[in-house]
This record gives sequence, structure tokens and C-alpha cells, in this order.
Amino acid sequence: MNLLRGWLFYIVLSFSILVLAVCVLCTTPFASVKWRYEAICRPWAKFVLALLRVICGIRLEMKGMENLPPADTQAVVLMKHQSAWDPFWLGAYLPAPACFIYKRSINWIPVLGWVVCAMDMLAIDRSKGRSAFEAFMKKGPVKLREGFWISLFPEGTRVPPGERVRYKTGGARFACQSGTPIVPVCHNAGHCWPKNSIAKQPGTITVSVGPVIETKGRDPHEVTAEVEKWIEDELERIDA
Repeated sequence: MNLLRGWLFYIVLSFSILVLAVCVLCTTPFASVKWRYEAICRPWAKFVLALLRVICGIRLEMKGMENLPPADTQAVVLMKHQSAWDPFWLGAYLPAPACFIYKRSINWIPVLGWVVCAMDMLAIDRSKGRSAFEAFMKKGPVKLREGFWISLFPEGTRVPPGERVRYKTGGARFACQSGTPIVPVCHNAGHCWPKNSIAKQPGTITVSVGPVIETKGRDPHEVTAEVEKWIEDELERIDA
């Protein structure tokens, strides 16, 4: 049954992506990125989360939402990365539009890649190593000034429940260099939306937003350690 629900979810999701693409691409010539985000992408992200609830029985519980800064401030969001569910929550519930870092090769994926490219996110070529990070450090502050929150997954890859990897310092390095506060976000979506699985498990995903972490004048490794400790400790609490 969970596999059947998963297939039904992906079928509806696929059609919704086609509608999303038409709306985004058709409005690109005359509407700003922020307008398209708020008018098209945010409602779509909320629609996807509603699909999960209706089709797959996956509900959402949110804690610590009062820790989110106002939308007119700058922030870097560092989020636990357990499944492909994560970006939908960020797109739906962050007060400001989320700006993601992604592999430039995604631009070549039909339909979805075109949408991501049209939304002017931070595309990087990971094969270029340090120069890719330097490109992010150059364009990231521009997106902050435009009113976007830079959103990253410090683990660097989806990590299934029960496993743990060392957090990367890239997000903290950017935040420290730009003096931008960090918002840590923890969740346990991997139980309901497992990595590389079509089947979806009914249940409740708990999202917890932590207190803002100041970065100005601090060492990125120290900040990364603080982010990792809060997220992993909070994961133990919400999974208990």
C-alpha cells in the first residue's frame, strides 16, 4: 500500500511540475524572481506538502517557528538533510524566499531544470573545486541583498536516519565571512520519505527551528560544530 501511495504521489507531483514550469517560464520575461517565488513557487511547495498528507498520510508538526527571523532580515539556513522532502518545507515555510545551491548540471534536466535555472538559484560546477566555492562566495551576498535566504545542507548529501556524517564548513564559512546569522533547522523526514525510495511511510514529520546563531567575527569551524551539535542533539529529542 505504501508503494502504491508513493507511485500515486509521484504521478500527481509530475503533473504539478509541468504546471509549475509553464507558470514560471511564461512569467519570466515580465515578473521578478521574488514575485514568481511568492506567487508560484511557494504555493506549489505547500501544495506538494498537502499532497503528501492526503495521498501518503504524512503530516507535519513544526516547533520553534518563533525562532525564525523576520523576512526583511538576512539569514543563512543550515538544515538537516535526510530526504528529498527537505527543500519543499524550506520553499513553503521560510519567511523569506529560499535560495539553494545546486549542481549546474541540473539545468539540463528537462522541465525541472529549466524551472530551477529560471529562478536564478546558485548554480555551481563542483568539478571546479575551489573556484566553484569562490563563485558562491561572490554571488551569495548578492542574493542576500535581493532578499533571499541562502539555504544549504551542511551534511552535503542525504543521510538516512541512524547514520551520521561530518558536517561541511562551507555554509558557516559563507555566513562568517558575510557576517550573516545562521538559522539551524532539524527534522526527521527520513522516516516517512526514505532516501532512494518510492514508497512513503505514513506518520508525522517533526521540524524544529533552533535559536539564531551569530557568526560575525567567529571561526567557521567553531560555528559548524555549534550547528552540528544543536541539530544532532535536537534530532535525538524529536526521535525519542
